[in-house]
Amino acid sequence: MTPPDHQPAPSREVPFGGLPHPRLPVFRAPDGEWYVDRDGLGPGSERRWRAAFDAATVRRRRLLAGLGVVLRSVLLAVACASAGALVGVVVGGSGVLPGVGTRGADFASAGDPTGVIVGGALGLLVGIGVAIGVMLATQPDGAPGPVVRVPEEVLVADVDGPPPRRVWLWSTALDAEATARRTIGYEVEVERPAQAASAARARARYAAIYGASVEAARDLGIPPRAPAIPLEP
Repeated sequence: MTPPDHQPAPSREVPFGGLPHPRLPVFRAPDGEWYVDRDGLGPGSERRWRAAFDAATVRRRRLLAGLGVVLRSVLLAVACASAGALVGVVVGGSGVLPGVGTRGADFASAGDPTGVIVGGALGLLVGIGVAIGVMLATQPDGAPGPVVRVPEEVLVADVDGPPPRRVWLWSTALDAEATARRTIGYEVEVERPAQAASAARARARYAAIYGASVEAARDLGIPPRAPAIPLEP
């Protein structure tokens, strides 16, 4: 007989979240993993889970987000080029731009397009530069969502009936530490004096993450993992 903590993955006939955990307010998703909804299992839990963990949904969302960035960048470049062309008309007609105003202050009536071309080109370059800067400055949101995967340490802990938000806090704390320990050893290496400041920031960040995981382990009644690095330099 299969133990209740390790039930088989739900089939297509089982409703979403239809195989609850015997002790925890978590649910088993179609991928066979256990998850917790910070606000409790409800009508919106399946949508939240699919938005964060369903492969097809995640790919579609990333594609739409990428297309949105490209569209905004194109619109920004076009707007800057149009504004630059307008400025070129005004400045060129006033004779401020070298080589443009010399064609005559009445270039507009003469049909001289030089000011429009120069202004539009400058505006386009500015728009492209701003768009690239925005794309480089935009960082993906690394904060955990309302639905997160529940680590094995939480599933096997001897706790009974905690609220979903507490299970969510335990899960995010333990998962954050497990993720951070994969790279923290490289982040705190100092090969040149210029790396000392970034290494110190990485060590302080890991210390905070590790402290949260220790608190979670204490609440769960399990021994905390040893830190991946010395917490003091």
